Amino acid sequence: MIRKKYILIPLVVMIVIITVGALSYYLFLSKVSSGEMVFAPTEVGTPEGDKVTKDIGPAGGSIASPDGRLTLTVPQNALTDTVAFTIQPITNKAGGGLGSAYRLGPDGKTFTTPLEISVRYDEHDLEGTIPEALSLAYQDEKAAWHAQKLAKLDRDKKTLTVSTTHFSDWSFLSRLVLSPSEATLPVGVGLPIRVLYQCQIGYIEKIFRKCEALPPQKNHHPWELQGAGTIDQSGLYTAPAKRPSPNIVHVLYSYEFEQWDETRIEKMTGTLAAVITIVDRGYRATGSDGPTSYSGTVCSLDKSFTVFGHNGGLTYTDQFTPSSGLATLSGQYGGATWAGSGPYKVEGIDTDKPQIVWRVSTTVNGLAGGTGVAHIDLVPLDTDECNKP
Repeated sequence: MIRKKYILIPLVVMIVIITVGALSYYLFLSKVSSGEMVFAPTEVGTPEGDKVTKDIGPAGGSIASPDGRLTLTVPQNALTDTVAFTIQPITNKAGGGLGSAYRLGPDGKTFTTPLEISVRYDEHDLEGTIPEALSLAYQDEKAAWHAQKLAKLDRDKKTLTVSTTHFSDWSFLSRLVLSPSEATLPVGVGLPIRVLYQCQIGYIEKIFRKCEALPPQKNHHPWELQGAGTIDQSGLYTAPAKRPSPNIVHVLYSYEFEQWDETRIEKMTGTLAAVITIVDRGYRATGSDGPTSYSGTVCSLDKSFTVFGHNGGLTYTDQFTPSSGLATLSGQYGGATWAGSGPYKVEGIDTDKPQIVWRVSTTVNGLAGGTGVAHIDLVPLDTDECNKP
């Protein structure tokens, strides 16, 4: 009989745990079905930038955040007296947060008639995501985020709008993000690509599921590669050993996603794409024009770089600035000073023989020296010297 008691006690404890867990999950689902989905708690944001204040009374009105991104609208007759409304930009701690979050005031005040919160988005916000994944969420007293399912998405005006009867910290976020959506990668280097997915936090999810990444469908490889290189099922892309032509690669991820709007909730499928540009590890500047030869290491053609020219006893410095497409020349020899400048371009970047073509006008001691065209060959590096810290 004693053995039976030992057996029954763990069984009773297990039943209690399961019952409490099921009840917790049921209550959670009740909240979700009411138009909210609860995301994981995070830190509370801290103020950044100026706070705006505006008095609004029974006639109604609106107030916008300092950056003009969020607008709070008070309908006519929603108030019986004048209220001082405030919007304070704060750091956005929500998972998948886009830009600033906002602290709406007066804190703790509730409203009988719902007020309207609208956020404006742009193409930058859609990098690695889709409009249907955008969401507005408020943070509760336990720091959990409540995403609003009954949101109105206006693709033409690029706005997302929800109704609320209370104030809190509000975040604009995306529930589905491919990261990075764009990247430049040297040959032979690996790049992990992640799909961040904000999912509801309930009893079952806490035990069986993590929300950091959207899990692949069973027996399905979600990744597809258009271009050179390899991609494994974890999302690790590896660039080829030699820069391909064309050197643009698209990594595609097939997803299944729950779409919300003000009238329905339904499953949708689609594809997110990461655009990767494959570049060489760097270049060795070489070649010559008559008696002038060139040397130097160019680690990136997208950042300012230096090439050295040699002509007899004269060594001069050529400084190239990609943002302006201009280069300058400077050097001294035998008491004379050389200077020059002019536009340049890189030709044949998608070939095995890229070259800098530079039309440069020079002066010697401030006097006109002449105009010519420099041809600087770029030989891809086969070392990691550009990748050293």
